[in-house]
Amino acid sequence: MNSETSAPVSLRRHLSAWANRLRGREDPNLRAARQHRSFDAMSGILAWMLSYAGDRVPRPGASRGRALEIGTGQFMAHAAGLHVCGYERVLTIDRYRQVSIPLVRASMESPVLSRRLLSPFVNHDDFVGRLGRLEATGYDPSGLARVGVEYRAPMEAVALLEQPERFDLVFSYTVLEHVPPQEIAGLLSASARLLAPGGVALHFVDMEDHRDPRTAPFAFLAPGEAWGEAACGERGNRLRASEWRRLFREETPLDWSFPYAPVRHGAPLPEQIDPRVKAVDVLDLRTTALVAMAIAPDSPQ
Repeated sequence: MNSETSAPVSLRRHLSAWANRLRGREDPNLRAARQHRSFDAMSGILAWMLSYAGDRVPRPGASRGRALEIGTGQFMAHAAGLHVCGYERVLTIDRYRQVSIPLVRASMESPVLSRRLLSPFVNHDDFVGRLGRLEATGYDPSGLARVGVEYRAPMEAVALLEQPERFDLVFSYTVLEHVPPQEIAGLLSASARLLAPGGVALHFVDMEDHRDPRTAPFAFLAPGEAWGEAACGERGNRLRASEWRRLFREETPLDWSFPYAPVRHGAPLPEQIDPRVKAVDVLDLRTTALVAMAIAPDSPQ
């Protein structure tokens, strides 16, 4: 349920990190924690996504209530960012337990830009105070829970429906594209039902081939072997934008908008497209990402 979803993929990454250490090489996950998965980098993404919600996301000094992040990953940077932005409770869940405390610490070790990037949502004094409380926990899960950041894994979103808690924000980033297609309808339905009245759902779906997104973002659309859970976890589930729009609209009672849907014209498409890939046209095939946003009714239906 997250950008590192599949258990076999996660195991391979741990073995690869161990092998790299034996060879005296830097763990690529540690490098990522200090670069594109750093708290600064992920704060920029969080601020960009929250900006789509407009006045539905409270401004500095206002109460924010509860946030749910679907798909924690290894670094926990977005959960930390939501806490810093003022959410009194942040529940972050994963299908498999993946958080690495050393990677979380590496991601959080040198926040320079995050204070400015998140300034539309939190004032300076609150930012410093909340970041300091996070640092004091050492990013140990038990300490984080005491300041309002709870990590649950393994955990399925549908299991949350068994308890009465509802959330003012339901958020995911590069998560849904790793969910096997047969499980998406249930996940979207459950996550929509977790919204409190007036709550905001924000999801970013990355539809490029994760094996080589820079030079071969559409390679996985070629005919090939059965596309199972391991392939979804490693490369993405291959669903295109039209199918995502249909699923969001048909599997939930919410009114969804899709304010960001970039099309990539320069990268090559495979000569043949796997017939299992559903797309309405070439632009649909070439759409590389989607932001999906919805606001729950202000009173329960």
